[in-house]
Amino acid sequence: MRNRPLLSVCLIILCVLTSCTLVGKERFIKELRPSPLEICTTEDESVIVCGVIYRQEQKENGQMIYLKHNSVYSISNKQKFQESKIIVYINSKEKLHIGNRIKVRGTVSFYENARNPGNFDQKFYYQKQGIHGKIYGSQMQITDKSVDVFREKLAVFRAGWKELLVREMGEREGGILAAILLGEKSDMDPEMKELYQVNGIGHILAISGLHLSFAGLGACRLFRRLTGSYKAGGLAGGMLLFLYVSMIGMTVSVLRAWVMFLFRVGADVTGRKYDMPTALSVAAVIAVGSNPLYLYDGGFLLSFGALLAICTVIPLLKEESQQPVLVRILGPGIAMNCVLWPVILYFFFEVPLYSVMLNLLVIPLMPVILSCGMAGSLVRMAGGTYGTWILMVCSRILKLYDGCCVLLLKFPVARWIAGRPEKWRCIVYYLMLSGIILIWKYMDRQPVKIRKKYMASLALYITAWLILISGPLLRRGMEVTMLDIGQGDCICVQGPKHQNYLIDGGSSDVKEIGKYRIEPFLKSRGIAQLDYVFLSHGDLDHMNGIEELLMRQDVGVRIRNLVVPGKQYWDERILKIITMAKMYGTDVKEMEYGTELKEGEMKFTCLGPGGNTDDKSHNVTTGNESSMILHLEYGEFDMLFTGDVEKEGEERLTEVLDVIQEEKKITWEILKTAHHGSKNSTTETFLQTVYPQYAWISAGRKNRYGHPHDLTLKRLEKSGAKIYSTQDNGAVAVTVRKKTMWIHGGNS
Repeated sequence: MRNRPLLSVCLIILCVLTSCTLVGKERFIKELRPSPLEICTTEDESVIVCGVIYRQEQKENGQMIYLKHNSVYSISNKQKFQESKIIVYINSKEKLHIGNRIKVRGTVSFYENARNPGNFDQKFYYQKQGIHGKIYGSQMQITDKSVDVFREKLAVFRAGWKELLVREMGEREGGILAAILLGEKSDMDPEMKELYQVNGIGHILAISGLHLSFAGLGACRLFRRLTGSYKAGGLAGGMLLFLYVSMIGMTVSVLRAWVMFLFRVGADVTGRKYDMPTALSVAAVIAVGSNPLYLYDGGFLLSFGALLAICTVIPLLKEESQQPVLVRILGPGIAMNCVLWPVILYFFFEVPLYSVMLNLLVIPLMPVILSCGMAGSLVRMAGGTYGTWILMVCSRILKLYDGCCVLLLKFPVARWIAGRPEKWRCIVYYLMLSGIILIWKYMDRQPVKIRKKYMASLALYITAWLILISGPLLRRGMEVTMLDIGQGDCICVQGPKHQNYLIDGGSSDVKEIGKYRIEPFLKSRGIAQLDYVFLSHGDLDHMNGIEELLMRQDVGVRIRNLVVPGKQYWDERILKIITMAKMYGTDVKEMEYGTELKEGEMKFTCLGPGGNTDDKSHNVTTGNESSMILHLEYGEFDMLFTGDVEKEGEERLTEVLDVIQEEKKITWEILKTAHHGSKNSTTETFLQTVYPQYAWISAGRKNRYGHPHDLTLKRLEKSGAKIYSTQDNGAVAVTVRKKTMWIHGGNS
């Protein structure tokens, strides 16, 4: 450190910035404070926005336009204010260019925080970009046709390059290569993107130091040979890289690579030795100084963490000359993963166990893909037919990647879902990893000492690893979580013996609910398998997410058993999902009235449909009236799940509950309110039988049905129940241990 004064200064600055960010939060970070748009307007308010286009994307339903230097006029309160950045969504065929100033009339909408643990935090994602709101435009007018010629030409060139790749290689491989070369992932096959991510090679789709080093250093060396001058080569390479960076955009990984490239070229030009730790620390200070929210960003932590491993851990491995060949081959990859595992688990919840071996194939071939992709593209742009043959090399390598990814997923334990570790576990892990590094760096290298070093390091690392992953394994008691999935139902139960249950899973107003809301929640909890999935009835807002989970079991969460009501209550949709479950290897079980399912001290009992089936006055129906009703017991805790039951179904349930109350007095702690709080359910008669302490309601915000109904809310309040709704609270959870229980927001 004494020979690296710049490194020391940067580390001090980085510590100060980190402390201010963690302690000061919105007082220190302006992006976390409410913007003028959030202060002066409300959701769905009509406004007029005038701003300059700095980026645009074409979507299926129209254009997505990024505006800066905005002037906003609120029509309702006649107020005018400035907003730095806004996104406008509008269905317009008018040709727009970067630099145009446009005037848009539309309604305001704001981005949401994650509604469930493990879900994507949309609001934070856009806050990092300085964007606090969006406008759904109805009218648009170009007020100034000035064009930012430089950025517009780069955008046109990028779009043309992407079109060429797709045309020459097909949508699948062309889309992947466009993501690798241009960072353009919007039109990439989502299945391929996910396949790469779950196999641990998703990093090849991000513009990284490899891309910039390949392009920039390659250009430097070429021009240096042509001119014989280090300065000319450095200047030419720097200019070319500046154009490339301007075209693809300055992401955090690009910023890091750009700064480190400048250090590398500067060292060559001045005849000094390039020092990677110093360059990395300067890049970190610039990144965090420009946007402190990067400290919470997975891309920042992975990008800088990988380089940190290269600077600290891998050199220690190389110092050991007497190592087995296998250790020398796999050691660097394993060492890098050891540094990154807490970050990977915190943001992605799972570890691809074969990623080290797969990357032994993927990473050496990446320079081939980059060189052939760039060379083939340039030759094809120039009109040369040989460019197609060069691009064919990329296509063959990408198909090899695809085949390897599909094959590895069939291997045993290809993916290990460990869940999201608590932050304190990550901190302890890194402290212990630092101890291992110090042991390797300073322990005596005598043969006897080396054996002790290996043993001490192994013991310390196993302890650190167990601390990191043991959160879900050490969970005690039972936990029930009502997920916020919009207008629908989904409840997860984690049993005392670590079995996992899902009661319904569907939504009528949120797309791909299984992939984007249910599955991330399950993975964040370390749930790799659902032992039982209960389907109360066949409405889509209770089952379409389950259908997604069934189809996604190779890359998602396994479902062992699907539990449905008795055959007499099946409709076409239930028959369809039963067929689907069997096709994907999931067992199907029926649950009739009175059937019990036990796990230790926890028990599910089916209270409906049925119960009065001998009474001929009750006709067998399907749909809401035949919803499966479950009674969950754990110690002195009782919870009632009522599906969408109403009217006659609720009357039959009330009769059943009256009989149960005569046999044993039950105090119902929680009622999962039927039919999203519909007016026709949860009657006074029913509540006089149940008298729940808490009522949970799952309903979408601003749903078209008006759920929950005011009359239902009044009846619940009159009964003395405290109400928790996904509309107001997001996900809601209850944890039960022995004779204690506490309800908490699922996002806490």
